[in-house]
This record gives sequence, C-alpha cells and structure tokens, in this order.
Amino acid sequence: MAKLNHNKLTNTKRIKSNNKLILRLKKRRLIRKIILIGIIFAVGITIFSVKSNFFIIKKVAILGNPVMSGEDVKKNTENLIGQNILFISNKSIIEQAEKNPYVESVEISKAYPKQVNIKVTEKQGAFYIEQDGQNYVLDSDARLLEKTDDVENRSLVNLKGIELKNVDLGSKVSDDDRTLQLLNIFYQIIKSNPTNFNIDSIDVSDFMNIKVYIGKVEGRLGDDENIPDKMNKLLHIIENPNIGIVKGYVDVGFNGAPVYYKEER
Repeated sequence: MAKLNHNKLTNTKRIKSNNKLILRLKKRRLIRKIILIGIIFAVGITIFSVKSNFFIIKKVAILGNPVMSGEDVKKNTENLIGQNILFISNKSIIEQAEKNPYVESVEISKAYPKQVNIKVTEKQGAFYIEQDGQNYVLDSDARLLEKTDDVENRSLVNLKGIELKNVDLGSKVSDDDRTLQLLNIFYQIIKSNPTNFNIDSIDVSDFMNIKVYIGKVEGRLGDDENIPDKMNKLLHIIENPNIGIVKGYVDVGFNGAPVYYKEER
C-alpha cells in the first residue's frame, strides 16, 4: 500500500514537471512567433517606405523670409524634389543652404509625408565699400556678403579707408582686430540710433582721425577711444534745433566741450 502511494506521488510530480515543460515550450514558440511577425512587419514597412511613392518629396518650402538668399537657397536645394523624405540628410541640406554668404543659420523640419521646410535666418548688410566701380556689401563682422552695382535704398553705411584685396564671399575683409572691433561698435550705434539722423559714411583711413558723415555734417571723432560717447555728443548737437547745424563740422575728438562750425546752406 505504501509503495502504491509512493508511485502515485511520483507520477503526479512527473505530470506537473511535464506540464511546466509544455508551458515553457509554448511560451518560447509564442515569443518566436511574435518576433517573426515583428520582423516581417518591419521588413514590410521598410520595403513600403523605400518602394512606395508615399514618402516622395513634392515640395520644399523656404521659410523665414530670406530676402537676399531665398532664391539661391531654393535653387541649391531643389534637388530634394523626388527624393524619399525618410532618407534625406539634414546636414547635406544645411551645407547646400550655407553656400550663400547671407545665410546665418538653417533649421530643417519635415512635414510628412511629402514636404521639407527650410527656415533661413539671414545676416544683415551693414556697410559697403566702393572699389573699382563696384559696391562690396559687408555685415557687422566685416564679412563680404555680395558684390553689386547698386545699393540704393538699402540703408547701408559707406565705409571708407579699407582696401579690398582678393576677398572671397563669406570671408572677412580685414584680419585686424582693431578694425573689426571698431566696425562692430559702429554697427551697434547704427542699430540703436534713437535719432532721425543716420550715418551716411564712415572714414577709418586714419585711426587717429576717424570721421563720420551725417548728411552734410562732418563728425570728427579723433581716435578710436570712447566712440559711443563721442557719437552721442555728435548726434545730440546735430539734432539740437537751437544749434541748427545742417552743413559744417562738429569736433568731439578731444576732452572738453565739442567745437562745431556751421556753414551757410
């Protein structure tokens, strides 16, 4: 009797063990099945993405209102039309767009499934140099943005005293830190000028005798020290109706009260 009970207990354990093994095998088969289905699904999606026309680019939108570079950026990126939006390189698009010296930064976004948006931030022209019958437009960092015949109505300041020698587009026209710093200071003054009297030209041919021209008034600034303070004094005198200087000069290039001379109109 005891032996019979022992055999029953042994058989019960075997059954339980077999059931666990069967469950493990079923679980493994289920996992394999799920993995296989996942692989098939992924392959199917990949084939669909590559072969289907669903993700073929139909439009490239240039955003950010890039007045000076928009058409050029559009031309340099029109090869995106017809490509698969899933596989285009943002880096390549940015490199193409930045071939234009006016482009400061580029942001790429994708409007799935068929449109790429290129947002362009532009550098602003600040100065221009007249040389050899051409006008060379510079930004605030003295980088050459373009060479053009006409700069009318573009709010650029004529820069005198810098000679251009084989400067490529996008490169700085000077490697002199003193000159670059001076131009940046003038750009900040131009940008924040609170008056209605704008600088027409700046002469930096002599750093001990820097001059600015506002209308028919010559501003004598002396050296490149304290340019913002000197410009503040100069603009204050020019805009003062009690002084009423329209033609002549104002000398603020020394310590003490400015000296001015009014010519007859």
